Amino acid sequence: MVFCAVCFGDPTSPLTQGYNLAVIALLAVITAVLTGFAILFLNFRKREKALIK
Repeated sequence: MVFCAVCFGDPTSPLTQGYNLAVIALLAVITAVLTGFAILFLNFRKREKALIK
């Protein structure tokens, strides 16, 4: 039976370091997408206010 380094708790294992980098990369992508949506909606709001005036 093969267990991953995370299950054994070896923080110096390359597998554990890879998992950590993968989590950081996924968080960065999610943050970038959510930031893009926020900028998009703020731009829509700014354009709407300009049309109303």
